[in-house]
Amino acid sequence: MRSLLYINHQQKFFGGFNKNFSDSKFVLFGVPFDSTSSYRPGSRFGPSAIREASVNIETWSWRSNNDFENIGTHDLGDLAIVHGDCNETIRRVSEVIKEIVNLKKIPIMIGGEHTITLGVAKSLKDITILSFDAHFDMRYEYLSNKLSHACIMRRIIEEIGSENTIVVGVRAACKEEIEFVKNNNIYFISSKQINMNSAKNIGLILKEKLKNKKKIYISIDMDVLDPSYAPGVGNPEPEGISVSALLDIIEEVIDDRILGFDVVEVTPLYDNGITSIVASKIIYEICCIASRFI
Repeated sequence: MRSLLYINHQQKFFGGFNKNFSDSKFVLFGVPFDSTSSYRPGSRFGPSAIREASVNIETWSWRSNNDFENIGTHDLGDLAIVHGDCNETIRRVSEVIKEIVNLKKIPIMIGGEHTITLGVAKSLKDITILSFDAHFDMRYEYLSNKLSHACIMRRIIEEIGSENTIVVGVRAACKEEIEFVKNNNIYFISSKQINMNSAKNIGLILKEKLKNKKKIYISIDMDVLDPSYAPGVGNPEPEGISVSALLDIIEEVIDDRILGFDVVEVTPLYDNGITSIVASKIIYEICCIASRFI
């Protein structure tokens, strides 16, 4: 496992225990990287905060009628990132993701800023990325940087195509992004649509949209949630969705095509730990839901 040499091994494991690599279907690793943050930096501390929170919440899933302790993850530790070098960090993410998938495991990546998801798009082919995000992140460049968190979905689209990119929960955009989305026929669902309808119905709509896709990867930017649920993010936006709505939607779309997922943009410096707790709960629930299909 050559690319796993990029991992810094540690003693604090997600959920408080570390399942053997060979026995675990889920393999988790952190990416403590936030070099392009433009408003509130600090998501590099997200992986550590999520792990700490995960040890202190209960593991039973009422959605799947299962206990996360029965499932577990193998926690590799954190990627040895290069602060200030987005290209190299993304390259390392790409290698680790590719190796985990080649070993028939499901990667869980915790961040860290949203740029790290580009490593997934660069390493995996024939995938559709379902991004839960308050923002489109589709500027061509931001502050003269094409590898900014504000451009990351634009770069992902260049890798996998607009037809394989879906954004859910969006409510913040600039004129350039609106025009790009329209011109490229990018499918999205706004937070307003979710809040005015049943989240379960939104999930069923997405399920229909995804029915002909081969593999699905889910990326969750924690700012998709309303700041009242997740205040500790880099770019909070009002009128977001609830934790229950997010999980209701995910519960409808997850099936045996799930290739992996990430939870990013946890910035623990700006709250009292609630966002890390919510992120941990989301990871628990997704693992429990996905375990029914894998």
